[in-house]
Amino acid sequence: MWGYANVAIIGIDLGTVNSVIAHLDEDQKPVTIHNAEGDITTPSVVLFDPAGIVVGKEALKAAAIEPEIVAAFAKREMGEPEFSKPIAGHRLPPEVVQSFVLRKLREDASLVLGEVTQAVITVPAFFNEPRRKATQDAGRLAGLDVIDIINEPTAAAIAFGVHRGFLSSRGTAMQAELVLVYDLGGGTFDVTLMRIDGQHFEAVATAGDVYLGGIDWDTALAEHIAGEFQQQFGFDLREDAAATQRLLQDAEDAKRALSQRMEVTLPVECGGQRARYKVSRGKFEELTTALLDRTRFTTTKMLQEAGVAWGDLTRILLVGGSTRMPMVHAMLERESGIKPDRSISPDEAVAHGAAIYAGMLQSLAAGERPKLSV
Repeated sequence: MWGYANVAIIGIDLGTVNSVIAHLDEDQKPVTIHNAEGDITTPSVVLFDPAGIVVGKEALKAAAIEPEIVAAFAKREMGEPEFSKPIAGHRLPPEVVQSFVLRKLREDASLVLGEVTQAVITVPAFFNEPRRKATQDAGRLAGLDVIDIINEPTAAAIAFGVHRGFLSSRGTAMQAELVLVYDLGGGTFDVTLMRIDGQHFEAVATAGDVYLGGIDWDTALAEHIAGEFQQQFGFDLREDAAATQRLLQDAEDAKRALSQRMEVTLPVECGGQRARYKVSRGKFEELTTALLDRTRFTTTKMLQEAGVAWGDLTRILLVGGSTRMPMVHAMLERESGIKPDRSISPDEAVAHGAAIYAGMLQSLAAGERPKLSV
């Protein structure tokens, strides 16, 4: 345990849709490590190409053309004995799929830091022991010594606390805080109520849905467009796996654009037919209201069971790329009367917190007093 006091330990946000890696720089500030392609996020997608394993952006592109040899969303299935579909004719445990993602992240970090073999990996707070063990196994298969597993909301709270200054330089809360961490990622949703008092971080309550995330917003929009296409041309493009994957990717792009624009146009091509469909932000929000309501219901129920009212909260922290949707901010502010904190990129907050926590573990290993209790 004590052999990592002076080595580089990376923090990994192993996401359902995208993953991020971070480390502490020489000033002990968390910094996101760009991958070999120059991006801060790496799609958690694996292409089992006959010539070799490919992870990331190119694997995501291949999903639209060769979905039968591409694996995605493996995080949703961690702890299960087998991944839900055969890949290139083989049945694999989800942790094997995740291990290829982790190996890519380790190799990319090593390009920047030199050989990296140790990491702190984050998981949703509601992950049970089989899922946590599967995550550790994935790290081991990737050649990583997983120093610790930390809950994503705890990591986020640490990152925001350091960044926003409601934690001192020694990691002490300036005043008692009751924080809601609302984490809507690409494939999972979880919400955690945290009490921060002095140097102690306590997860008071947590809830979530491993089958709810940004991909469901994409799917709702894609289903709507597919229905329009079927009504216009008389056939269902959802029966074409490649066309469906392309539509899902276009729907994701449209979702992102609608966070900035009031209307976008989706091009669709299948079976020799082409069409363009306009979608307004209002229509998109109408199509996905039930999904947002699921997060609101889960959050409200968790607060009620903890005996806490929305008005008791001191902060709401937004984590996960899908929290960029204006409908999320509006709902949370309407319910709580608090403007949600988006001061750290929702894609990077969890990895930054994991890197800070890794630094805490190194301080402990070096015989120094740990700054935070989590």
